Amino acid sequence: MAARLKAIAPLTVSIGVLAFVATWIALNFTFHWVTVKDGVFGSYGVPQSLQLALPAIFVGWGLYFLLSASFSKTVIAALTGTIGATLTMAIGPKLADSPDFWGLGVMIGITAAGLVVLSTVVEDDRFAPAPAFCAYAAVFFWWIATGLDNFVPGGKGPHTADAVTAAITNKPLSAGTGAFGGLLSTPWQWVSITVLASLVLGAVFGLVSVWLAGVLGRVGASSAEPKVATPA
Repeated sequence: MAARLKAIAPLTVSIGVLAFVATWIALNFTFHWVTVKDGVFGSYGVPQSLQLALPAIFVGWGLYFLLSASFSKTVIAALTGTIGATLTMAIGPKLADSPDFWGLGVMIGITAAGLVVLSTVVEDDRFAPAPAFCAYAAVFFWWIATGLDNFVPGGKGPHTADAVTAAITNKPLSAGTGAFGGLLSTPWQWVSITVLASLVLGAVFGLVSVWLAGVLGRVGASSAEPKVATPA
């Protein structure tokens, strides 16, 4: 066991450090750096339409390792899954209005089947449906968290400091307000863009984590080499 722990130590340290960096960048980007106005909800700002979805970053990172550290396959999974989810957000609400969910269910079924069919286009696994389903789920999760815009009326939120402040102080909050009392309410098109960008960023973190683990491994190996005295 000790040998196994020693073997994975560089990757463990690499992932731990980069997970901190990813979290710090994503949350500050969304709630402080790229905002309509900072300090609206306590110390949090009102995010712009483009955000960094931390859960999606970790999904992309995990997919990178699931797909044998292939950046291209991870990007393909992110893109195909996002396209499927985008079609559901665009067409599903036209089939059935809120609060009836059968329209979303129909589109999820159709697009999921489409991803399976897509996997047969080539003989290798670049279009494997399982990774694409993970990306699809990440988009759908962020859509729910940000107010189900295009399905729930007003789900995209007003994106003004005054309106968000009013929404936070209005109890109970209306459907479609989104997480943080409407702070994360986002237009559905930007949900797709945000999650796709976050998934790809996660793949980048996966790439960097492997590189950093290699660097740490070489440093550790060189420091462990015995020091041999040079003959006089």
